[in-house]
Amino acid sequence: MRILFMPAPAIGHAFPLVPLAWAFRNAGHDVVFVTGADAVSVAQAGLPVYDALPGFGSAELEAQFATAVPEIFAPIQASSTEEHLAAMNERKPLILAAWDPVVDQHVALAERLAPDLVVYDPIFGVGPIVAALCGVPAVAHGIGIFRYTPDMLRELPAAVALQRHGVTVPDGITTIDVAPPSLAEGPASPVAMRYTPYSGGGVLPDWLLTPPERPRIAVTVGSLVPRTQGFAYVERIAAAAKKVDAEFVVTLGDSWEEQPHWLPPNIRTTGWVPLSALLRTCAAVIHHGGDGTVLTSCAMGVPQLVLPNGPDRLVNAEVLRARGAAHVVRDDELDHTVIDQLLADGDLHGVASELREEIASLPGPAAIASDLLGQR
Repeated sequence: MRILFMPAPAIGHAFPLVPLAWAFRNAGHDVVFVTGADAVSVAQAGLPVYDALPGFGSAELEAQFATAVPEIFAPIQASSTEEHLAAMNERKPLILAAWDPVVDQHVALAERLAPDLVVYDPIFGVGPIVAALCGVPAVAHGIGIFRYTPDMLRELPAAVALQRHGVTVPDGITTIDVAPPSLAEGPASPVAMRYTPYSGGGVLPDWLLTPPERPRIAVTVGSLVPRTQGFAYVERIAAAAKKVDAEFVVTLGDSWEEQPHWLPPNIRTTGWVPLSALLRTCAAVIHHGGDGTVLTSCAMGVPQLVLPNGPDRLVNAEVLRARGAAHVVRDDELDHTVIDQLLADGDLHGVASELREEIASLPGPAAIASDLLGQR
């Protein structure tokens, strides 16, 4: 069988699909990705990928969104987790529709591959279009806490692409959740899969093998912030960290070439390090609230401090806070007392362990792949 994976063209949407793709390939099937922008980095996982948007990068994609659908970036004004969730649910049709300008390029390439099964990222409604045009089944593979169901594609304005291609959403699309049931927003999917962290490979530094002499705290803000505000971000962390009896590891990807001399001695900056490998050595993590970072931290059982830097990440943070899995603060609230509270909160550590066990109890990608193949 040829199994086509179609994540939205962004690295944070492509990487969560890698473990299931590996499972299908290990079962002897032909696996291929069609995506674009920095999502083509799935090639690092040893998976073949066609670039549907050659020459088109993540910065251009975000600028396109900001121009075409500025409402999705507007701050959420809410005073409770329920209000945050309601506000984000109202934006879901707009978020689905925001991807429309890059749908046709993906469809044209995917049709030529003649897949037997399409696995797609439900925030990017191209999967059901390709499945309908090719007459094959589709599987919606969630990437985080928020759920986008196939039925949402039938609602305007998200249905524009379907109408343009003369198809409807196929019946019987299976939806896979990767968020543990106690965190998943909305009605749970019948299929829950264990979240298996994947954030790329890399040569690990030797210092990860040395147990830290004091608590180690990972600090990560995803792939975009280090490129746009890395210096200011490190300054904020440094101001708070120098008063905390802990070791901080700040991941900055490729945006920082060497350790700045002005940092306090308890801060280490590093390039790209697979997050799960780093968190295995950490007592806590400070991050931006992105889906991959949230679920990797949960899977590793690490207490979290979230400084959300966007509406969707704010909602992730609120869901974590309601579950008792994270402390949430604004950037300007970050100081040494907040970090001390993160390390000292026994209840937070207890919930982190509960989430790790909940995730570990779910069937893994190999079992899910076998079930999906058995349905054919």
